[in-house]
Amino acid sequence: MARDFRHLLNDVKELVSKSARTAAVEIMNGLAEAGPAYSGQFSSAWYAVEPGQQAGGPRSAGGQVYKYDLRNVPQARFKSGTYYEIVNGASYAAQALDLEEGIFRTQYDDNGNILDPVKDPVAVGSRTGPKRGQVSSGTGFAVSTAPLDWYVTYTGGGAMQRDLGNGVRLGFRQGPRGGNAPGTGFS
Repeated sequence: MARDFRHLLNDVKELVSKSARTAAVEIMNGLAEAGPAYSGQFSSAWYAVEPGQQAGGPRSAGGQVYKYDLRNVPQARFKSGTYYEIVNGASYAAQALDLEEGIFRTQYDDNGNILDPVKDPVAVGSRTGPKRGQVSSGTGFAVSTAPLDWYVTYTGGGAMQRDLGNGVRLGFRQGPRGGNAPGTGFS
């Protein structure tokens, strides 16, 4: 069924908004996969917020890497210069991003048993420095589930640009109201 041409502007606005939201989902999933995940809390604390808004804390410690979808990205009314910022709301985000030094401890449960991380470790051994990813392979109890400087590598190494492009393509492909992109079906 063809839509009247007068709806084109609203459909284009909706399409741009959906594409921005879909791109945010792709980037947050890329960050969750690339980053550390011991309990799952850090991976569940990524938020797409409009400038000036605050991120919430971790959504869950569900024992897995969190998977984002459009429900995790607010619908925004984009005006000139409006965009999403993708931030992590975990209290220890700067340490998990390898941007600050931190104090790290082995994860034990209430009975003193070592908890397994929700993501396969990239290194298990001894801590070699004050940053999260500074763990040598070998014997010891330090565990790293993402390589040192994973965030800088993700944002500067092409992975974030790939996820952004995939999100925009998916959003435009789905079109307004879940249909096909505008350009066809108008009379």
